[in-house]
Amino acid sequence: MKKMIIPATALLLSSLLILSLPAWAGHDMGSMDTGSDKTIMLKNAHQDGVMAMVHLYDISESMAKQGLKETHHMMVMFSDMKDSKPVTEGTVAVKVVDPAGVKSEPIKTMLMGDGFGANIALPTPGKYTFEVGTKLADAKKRVFTFTYEK
Repeated sequence: MKKMIIPATALLLSSLLILSLPAWAGHDMGSMDTGSDKTIMLKNAHQDGVMAMVHLYDISESMAKQGLKETHHMMVMFSDMKDSKPVTEGTVAVKVVDPAGVKSEPIKTMLMGDGFGANIALPTPGKYTFEVGTKLADAKKRVFTFTYEK
């Protein structure tokens, strides 16, 4: 009996470890709507040794109740492609290009855990482009581009 407990425990712990790994640490999720929680994951972008991943959270109902125009919370997470460790130092801003091709002024993000977040407005249906400009800890400037069709 003891001989079975140790391998079973090891299997359970390794399964939990695999399930708990952050998705942004190297797995390209593509673009998908995760359903009832109104979370949208965009395709990862890679540039100069850094991987960026964007999640959009639909906050339109709660913001409308407050009389605010923002419809989504954008979280951008970065990881070093060499070791998959999160990159959380630096500055990040996003420009939103709407379906009519109008580009917003830069929207500054703030550090929130292992990512950078900001509320943005995506008011009309159509294809949006996000230009995420960064100056991370290594002082290199990068621009990551993401698209989303609403």
